[in-house]
Amino acid sequence: MQSGRHIGRSARVSGLAALAVAFAAFGQGSEQTFIKEAMQTNIAELRFGALAAHRAENPAVREFGETLEADHRAALEHAATVARSLQVEPPEEPSLEAKGTYDGIAQLSAAQFDAAFVSHMIVAHEAAIAKYSANSHSDNPAVAAYVAETLPMMRAHLAAARALQTGAPAQGAN
Repeated sequence: MQSGRHIGRSARVSGLAALAVAFAAFGQGSEQTFIKEAMQTNIAELRFGALAAHRAENPAVREFGETLEADHRAALEHAATVARSLQVEPPEEPSLEAKGTYDGIAQLSAAQFDAAFVSHMIVAHEAAIAKYSANSHSDNPAVAAYVAETLPMMRAHLAAARALQTGAPAQGAN
């Protein structure tokens, strides 16, 4: 009977150890997933920015596109550094959802493009801010630093997109 209790205790200890390893792996996996998705978001946003810089009728929307392209290129470079530290293979393409949205907006007439682009930038930046905010207290210092650096940029882009949508002058877009 003594050996039965010992086996039971060993199994519980092994189970707890396995659970601890699983939680540690989950935390690392979620950071890896976040940084991969952050890179895909940056790829999408810089492509949307380039598209707007060339297609937008409104000069303010073109300028916003140029800002998006430059800012998200820099954020992508920082995210790639973090990805390498997490041993994540950097994606080269945006998500399938972002590709589909890009294709749809790219096919719009010039008259429809500006409004659809700005509307999408609001939705996309709101979603990105939520994801980044959820990772702002990461245990990984590289992820936390990346988020701390990138969140203000995302918020500025959101404010600029909202200002463009309402016709108000944008503040803090750069």
